Amino acid sequence: MVAPPYAGHLNPLLVLARSVPDAEVLVVTGPGKLADIRAAGFAATPVLADDPDAMERIADTPRVTGHPVRALRQVAANLRLLPRALPEVQAAADAFGPDAVAADFCAPVAGVVAGRLGVPWVTTVPTPFAIENRRGTPAYLGGWTPRAGLAGRLRDAAGRAATRTGKHLAGVVFRRELEPFGGSLYRPDGSEAFYSPHAILALGLAELEFDRDWPAALRFIGPVTAVPQPVTAPPTLLPEDEPRVLVTLGTHLPWAKHDLADQVVRLAERVPGLSFVVSLGDSSRLTAPTRIAARVQAVPYVPYDASLASFAAVLHHGGAGITYSTLRAGLPSVVWPRDYDQFDFAARIARRGLGVRVRSLTEAPDALAAALALPRAGLERFAALVRAGDPAAEFRRTLRPPAAPGASSR
Repeated sequence: MVAPPYAGHLNPLLVLARSVPDAEVLVVTGPGKLADIRAAGFAATPVLADDPDAMERIADTPRVTGHPVRALRQVAANLRLLPRALPEVQAAADAFGPDAVAADFCAPVAGVVAGRLGVPWVTTVPTPFAIENRRGTPAYLGGWTPRAGLAGRLRDAAGRAATRTGKHLAGVVFRRELEPFGGSLYRPDGSEAFYSPHAILALGLAELEFDRDWPAALRFIGPVTAVPQPVTAPPTLLPEDEPRVLVTLGTHLPWAKHDLADQVVRLAERVPGLSFVVSLGDSSRLTAPTRIAARVQAVPYVPYDASLASFAAVLHHGGAGITYSTLRAGLPSVVWPRDYDQFDFAARIARRGLGVRVRSLTEAPDALAAALALPRAGLERFAALVRAGDPAAEFRRTLRPPAAPGASSR
């Protein structure tokens, strides 16, 4: 299994790995996560150990990447890592001798290695809309929602063309880095080379997505919201007689969280009757739950699935993990997207009537009131959809398809 050392990308693979108890698993990732992986019971090999923060520096930007120049620099930094990581992933695979390779969609070198070894390659993707589409509303353009009529079709076509043109240009500029992929981000058939041509497992719900086309290899298997090891929910230091709101901006983007607790204290002053728990997503900043105001508690980390039953709503950034954990719990969202794919999750949550999108916390008081008043039917429908899925079984089925009648069961 190959993934970058980010919780939202690595944890789903570890949970899926645990669902195949008779398999020997080797996890290849950045050195910062090795201790956690080994504590979860898996063997682990680092890549880029000579530069242990290489991948984190790219993801944990000092400011928003929304500006085109900054976004281009980040793409360039990612592509430059490929030729550095590839020989190390290859060496780990050569030593391990895998029967299959499962890789997060942000670890495309795994596909090259699988091809060289002649073994199956499975791509997992927690954000399915990251895959380019040829019909429907494109993503990564600030959170577009479908628009009816000719104007909407023209807008979407222009957005899709801009996305593909940008990727072609990146392929030209970074042809040397992309040599293992045939010198392009695309295969001769037009499909994207960074995803498996045989098995793409979308860790989400088709019902949340907008109408569009998908690669023939893609299957929605449901979100993976669990964590590899059980984590105890933090104790509550707040009044027991008030509904609580969880506030989280995930584990990345420190620039977005440096004054988050102070902002929530000011928010609480404007919203009587609600208490707030702020998850900093960083145990280095806070080691224990701390009550920072009469109705505000800060905690280093919140295990979503184990905690959300005690909340009335969630104010979050629109990451894949918290989006689907909130849906699983049947809770309404106030979505404050900060960067990356979060604007697109926010667009889907708002479009499906599952929450309210805000541009800043100054809008949060009205948004919280609106979110708490949303019809329960839609929230309960999506909670049932999330809970009905069995991604672990689908993952096992992908690795070991049922034998044809009369065939060997091996």
